[in-house]
Amino acid sequence: MSALILSSTFRMLRTPFIETLSDLFIRSAQWRGRDELFVDDIDRITGADALDQALRIARAFAENGTAPGAVIAYLCRSSARHAVMWFAAPLSGHIACSLHVRETPERLAQALDWLDARILVHDDDLAAEAIAAIAACGRTICRISLGARGSATADYSDIVATVAHFDVAEHRPRPADIAAIVLSSGTTGKPKGIMHSQKTLLEAAKGGQVVMGPITSDSATLLYMQPSFAAWPIIVLPYVAGKAKICFGRTFTPVAFLECCERERITLAPLVPTMWRMVFEAGPENYDLSSLTLVSISGEAPAPSDVRQLYDRICRNICCVYLSGEAFTASGVMANTCDLMERGKIGSSGRPIVGGDVRILLPGGGFDDETAIGEIAISGPSLAIGYWKDPELTRDKFRDGWWRSGDLGRLDADNYLWVSGRIDNVINTGGIKVSGEEIEHALLSHPSIAQCAVVGQPDPKTGQRIEAYLVARGMPPGVEEISLFLRQQRHLAGFKVPKAFHWIDEMPTGPTGKLFRRALRVEQ
Repeated sequence: MSALILSSTFRMLRTPFIETLSDLFIRSAQWRGRDELFVDDIDRITGADALDQALRIARAFAENGTAPGAVIAYLCRSSARHAVMWFAAPLSGHIACSLHVRETPERLAQALDWLDARILVHDDDLAAEAIAAIAACGRTICRISLGARGSATADYSDIVATVAHFDVAEHRPRPADIAAIVLSSGTTGKPKGIMHSQKTLLEAAKGGQVVMGPITSDSATLLYMQPSFAAWPIIVLPYVAGKAKICFGRTFTPVAFLECCERERITLAPLVPTMWRMVFEAGPENYDLSSLTLVSISGEAPAPSDVRQLYDRICRNICCVYLSGEAFTASGVMANTCDLMERGKIGSSGRPIVGGDVRILLPGGGFDDETAIGEIAISGPSLAIGYWKDPELTRDKFRDGWWRSGDLGRLDADNYLWVSGRIDNVINTGGIKVSGEEIEHALLSHPSIAQCAVVGQPDPKTGQRIEAYLVARGMPPGVEEISLFLRQQRHLAGFKVPKAFHWIDEMPTGPTGKLFRRALRVEQ
């Protein structure tokens, strides 16, 4: 795009206030200009080209019979082209919803029907799955391929080469319009559809400047999370807002991650604790990570040993965040390096960011039933507006600007939040309730244990038996050594010490890279 055309487009689309995610994307992409905005192993798309292409794709959505408010579904892995396609939906008043790429065609068909999807955008190599899902759904759904067209209605390259721009000035979305549906990350059963408006996503983009900032045009982040999970918009939106570079990795391996950090001069590296533990074992000292100004650890409660290794081996500036698909960044909780390393709060998630708030509620109680230790409830400007087609669950989880998380936690004397695990990961052994995460953190402090998971297995006498699954660093220690370590060094009560220890080669993880404990549990 020439400077003259860009200047003309800038004047045409310019608004006095940024009120929606659509407004934000337009302005950020314009100011990013000739600098790269979305990058992967194949494409390097500048800000100007991202806006130009998104406007053409938005027009293609409209020409294929979708009215504002219709759902555009995506069956895509993380990529630069997918990012442009995704932003084209809220840009034009449509609703973006990324599907889980590992689901079966039958489950994908159910999701398409449930979403009333009108268009399915898919990766070239997922065409067969897309075709099968649409056939099983029984609806008339247009297919757009990110690669070769094949039998699809259209493809990315043809659209950006031939279709005219969408008229945003005439069809500007409103702040209250639904902009995206984020699917819950459960791998069995029907997922929840977390609805975010243009306004809540705009607030999330701004809130990320606090959690991950300062984000400037010199910043760059690296994202391995797949688009169907909340981590994707949680990271992408603030970096688009900051007019920075976003790099997408296709498949996570510790070496690929470290090489990309070195090559692309990444400034923020966000991973979940399980991924960081894999990086620690891959020799990060052998790579030039000097560009890193911040590392983030989130998605599940980190162990104190995770934080110490990040500080000693990766980067001295650490952000430990408590986020979710329902709350997003402007309703998050964070702890910085000073909190963790100087104030003795390693293991804490910190305090709410600007505009956010936290309550501890009695599990199963009302929204006003506060207690010292219980379920974490969150409030803030980026809080979702409810669950897609589920008013009953919306009423149960959302009320008066608050959302019940399903996580257990407490606030200490300094008002720092400590997350102790999920309500559904409490092990009931002999009538005593034990947090699996508490035992995991104790195990991870042993020098011979690289990774671990603690679950409750069925037991005819006690109801549930505590068992640990371990990945060794070097030679595995004996069972008695570990048991004594937990009792004498970590001061765990006897009933909390696992009754069995299993050594495995690697931990099961879900699509987001988080530990997948359910795979270790024996079905009753």
